[in-house]
Amino acid sequence: MSNTTMELQRVSSKVNIKHCSLCLGTTEYYCHDCKGELCRFCKEMHVDILDIRYHNVTVYRGKFNNVPTHENCTEHPDKVIEMNCEQCDIPVCSHCRKHQLHKLGNIRATYQNKLLQFNNIYINIGCQSIYNAQVLLNKLKSDFTSCHKDIDQLKTAMVSMSKRLKNSLNNVQGEISLKYKYFLVCRFLRKKKKMKRNIARIQKYEHRYEKSANRPVQFLRFIKTVHLPQIQDTPHLSQHCLLSLTQKINTGDMIELLSEIKITGSGKQRQAGNELLPTLMSSPVLQKSLSVTGVEFCYHISSVTSDRVWVSDWNNVSLIDTAAGNTIYRLTDYSELESGNHTVNSESELIYIDDNANISKLSTDMKTTTLLIDKTDPVWTPVCVYYSPSSGDLLVGMNIYNRHTGLFIGKVMRYNVSCQPTQTIPQHNTPNNLYQSPRFITENNNGDVVVSDSARRAVVVTSRKGIHRFSYKGPRSSGPRLSPRGICTDVMSHILLCDGITNTVQMLSKDGKLLKYLLTDQSPGISYYAPYGLSYDFNTHCLWVESESPRDANESTLSVYRYINRHPAILDQK
Repeated sequence: MSNTTMELQRVSSKVNIKHCSLCLGTTEYYCHDCKGELCRFCKEMHVDILDIRYHNVTVYRGKFNNVPTHENCTEHPDKVIEMNCEQCDIPVCSHCRKHQLHKLGNIRATYQNKLLQFNNIYINIGCQSIYNAQVLLNKLKSDFTSCHKDIDQLKTAMVSMSKRLKNSLNNVQGEISLKYKYFLVCRFLRKKKKMKRNIARIQKYEHRYEKSANRPVQFLRFIKTVHLPQIQDTPHLSQHCLLSLTQKINTGDMIELLSEIKITGSGKQRQAGNELLPTLMSSPVLQKSLSVTGVEFCYHISSVTSDRVWVSDWNNVSLIDTAAGNTIYRLTDYSELESGNHTVNSESELIYIDDNANISKLSTDMKTTTLLIDKTDPVWTPVCVYYSPSSGDLLVGMNIYNRHTGLFIGKVMRYNVSCQPTQTIPQHNTPNNLYQSPRFITENNNGDVVVSDSARRAVVVTSRKGIHRFSYKGPRSSGPRLSPRGICTDVMSHILLCDGITNTVQMLSKDGKLLKYLLTDQSPGISYYAPYGLSYDFNTHCLWVESESPRDANESTLSVYRYINRHPAILDQK
């Protein structure tokens, strides 16, 4: 054996190739939640499974949590960057004088905050955007396969249409020829008649002139009393008529016939439709259930991330870390209403109704409060609020008390991204008694405004334009039918409703038909009495449910359920 061969064996024996935890592929990624080493293929499958899609998956070197290396300043290469200018949002060193009067933050803390901020974006790209693109790719493949058949059918239709067009042109040509011939004959007959009259008149003059020849007196009288015909008295006759195509001949049946075959393209962007992505599970599965200490009676839930939610009770709104089970922040400046008085926008900021009936916004770092909508109307009081992810609008449910009737009257106001009012429901063509006490409000995928009205004991649904579509008053036709509480919608446009009469979470279709009792007071994770607060997380497709607890209890129970999964056929095609 040569020295070169022995040396190669020694080198190869020292190479340790790490294999994937799930297959024999080469390890490229590491899941910090599963503690598993993954190859590229298993990593793609890993982020497609809904239950684990939000696991923290990084490249393999991220497993070791190495301390970031020191980096030198571009303007001062001999100095290490230790700060970040918050005003300019750029890393700086201690010698960057133009930033010394600005607010500076620690570069490590800024790095961790930015990493956390963009981590969700990265996860959404990996587990949502790429997945949707794969669905669209499969649809495009199907379109490519079927397009040849569609083109053949179109060619056959065009051949048939061309024959019909040729026959129509022949018919039109024959019809125009007959009309043109009749027109010319009539015109020539009129000219002939006119010429005969003129010839007869001239011959009359000629005859009288001949009779007066050699008779001076008669001739003088003739020329004095009779006006002899001049050239201008001869009728003007055109030589012939030329056929011209008028607008009436160019249009009409020809355009209608040629318009029957159309090749059009939709102006909407192709999207992975909701009907293809999710599928209903046979029964909901409890993912986790936790007791939240310090929240006496949870009325409303607003999901922020897969492990952070805002919950409200009698005293405050609390931000809960559901992974650790502790309270991160408590907001006390809010209206103490048994309603959906808070929501979360696309920037993960809390929007809530404060104790002065204004609508305010709390920043993600819980340090800054911004007034969005000032309560300038002394009559109408905001009761519930909802942020629309699709449009960025705010939907605000309001009511007033009518002292004469002893009843409440409600309405829904829509505000745009600039917090300017753009719509009022009910409108002039909707009954004024549409709402009485809108306690919870949400918006469906089709633009419907869904309101849980406790006074009307119904779920009132209007279209995006404010037209009343239906009111759901419960499954029974008599007796106390519904006590509506928390409400939300899911990715499949179902309406999910907590009912205090049946102590259930009911699933309705987008048209108000009861589909099933999704949860009951006997379901795992539903403690004490009945479910009250609801929130659907569109990122994880999980349902957050809060069940009632005794009034003297100093804790509340939050449960997370999965009842929607991704369609397995889509995953198989990857």
